[in-house]
Amino acid sequence: MDRQSIIILSGFGLLIIGGLFWQFSDVFNRIPVEVKENEQIPNELVCMVNDAFMGVEQIPVEADGKTYYGCCQMCVAKIKENTDNVRYTIDPYSGEKVDKAEAFITLRPGQGKGVYYFISEKNMRSYFK
Repeated sequence: MDRQSIIILSGFGLLIIGGLFWQFSDVFNRIPVEVKENEQIPNELVCMVNDAFMGVEQIPVEADGKTYYGCCQMCVAKIKENTDNVRYTIDPYSGEKVDKAEAFITLRPGQGKGVYYFISEKNMRSYFK
């Protein structure tokens, strides 16, 4: 490859990287919703693959008549295919299997944006007593 082609391809690559950086930095700067510990988080503000409160509405994914949410196309694919049984988790209070689309979701204390999924508000209240 000649020098001119390398320069053109390098410039094109930098342009693509800059565009991606701009797009993702915009997403992370838009976190208008604040949630307190022991308070229910709306499902649409949680990436149900990364189990993280995102603060902005996520991509809705319909599966088995329920709506799940993912933050990117990779997460959407994992939800659709139920890769690693990602639509379900364990209620930390009861130890029972819980469907993330039907869960009572709260922040994990001391875990930044991490979340817990409970079968009910009652289980959440009992867990945090």
